[in-house]
Amino acid sequence: MLDTVQRRLERIRGRPCRQSDALEAMLDHALATWRPKECTRRDHAVFERDGWRCTVPGCTSYRNLHRHHIVFRSHSGSGKQSNLTTLCAWHHQRGIHARVLRCTGVAPDGLRFELGLRADGPPLAVYRSGEVRMA
Repeated sequence: MLDTVQRRLERIRGRPCRQSDALEAMLDHALATWRPKECTRRDHAVFERDGWRCTVPGCTSYRNLHRHHIVFRSHSGSGKQSNLTTLCAWHHQRGIHARVLRCTGVAPDGLRFELGLRADGPPLAVYRSGEVRMA
């Protein structure tokens, strides 16, 4: 892989490069990709609208909030407010992306949450926005 990066750098720069240059480019890319992202204005707008808490019915988490695209960006989902909702890290990573929780609809008041997704049957529970609210 290092040789591939080195050849690509040489093509881009138009001159010979060392393997150390290729390694540095790979490390820079990895750090840029995995560096914690700062909260943006768009995040703040979504979090503010959702009361700075996870929107999954029954969840009371105010911590480790993520902005979630209801229709994934990889499926041509937009960055519009109506396609964004606030999820805690657990529900986002271990629920949505683990495919045991599904969120569909239009934010903020038209969301449908399907919990306990199974290949052999319907979800274990289905809730709409605001049906279950914890104090």
